[in-house]
Amino acid sequence: MRISKARFVTEDDMKMIPIRLMTKKKYIAAYKGKLYCPTENCPAKLSYSSGKKGYYKTWRYSNHTPTCPYNLEREGIRQIGGKDMEISVNISKRHKQNALMRAYKSMVMDEQNIPKNEQDSAVIKKISQRKVKSNAFESAQMTLFGGTIAEDFSPVKGKKLLSRFVHEIGPADIGKNRIVKGLIKDIELLDSAAEMIIGYQDMEMTIVFLDNFQKDPLNKSYENKFWAIKEWLNRVKTVNFIGVGEVRMTKDNHFELSVSMGTDFKVDGEDLYNLARKLKAVALS
Repeated sequence: MRISKARFVTEDDMKMIPIRLMTKKKYIAAYKGKLYCPTENCPAKLSYSSGKKGYYKTWRYSNHTPTCPYNLEREGIRQIGGKDMEISVNISKRHKQNALMRAYKSMVMDEQNIPKNEQDSAVIKKISQRKVKSNAFESAQMTLFGGTIAEDFSPVKGKKLLSRFVHEIGPADIGKNRIVKGLIKDIELLDSAAEMIIGYQDMEMTIVFLDNFQKDPLNKSYENKFWAIKEWLNRVKTVNFIGVGEVRMTKDNHFELSVSMGTDFKVDGEDLYNLARKLKAVALS
């Protein structure tokens, strides 16, 4: 789909670049890899196509948010090269959603396939008196299968991402990307992000958001919204966490999950941005 303008994003700036101001020379010299969809909060990357009538187009391995007007469903992944190649590629939006849905359902369903926190789910749906469109599983991190690729690289499908409850995390998971499931025990607000303790069956681990989380322009819509988790924890008491990140071992032999994107985790199946909007809407009503 042809796009007439793009967001130019750096650590210190964000501005719109109309297609009429772009040239092939400018793109290669200053903008390549830094252009994003003009829709607010949409993480899709754009590339520049030159010619008689230049235009921006969605990078072939990037996806728009479901509500973005430029959203296109992208299915399937090619695999090329040898088995030992380490480059991995974005998976389709549907695959990402399914991965999170399966992991989340495995956490909240009991033996009879009845949600354990059905009442909590009802609360979060009714908490706002006005309708706020959302999708509990939308916009998961683009690299659930590990790694990223440069704009001109060819893709190689990565290893399947595994999901683990906190008590199932072991030494073999260190340094690997995993979906981790647990209950939020505590949260400490730190600057614009936070640090959380999650647990399951008497085991605990820490959820950390490192400096690169706050430096990434795509996380701006999630900064300073972690208060919503603390407030939700005070309201509901039992809160599910599911997140994607790298499992690490601290110096004191404690497991931690390093989360790099705001879209990489859910609170009771809800995106943090959406949860903050709903709680704020209630406070203003």
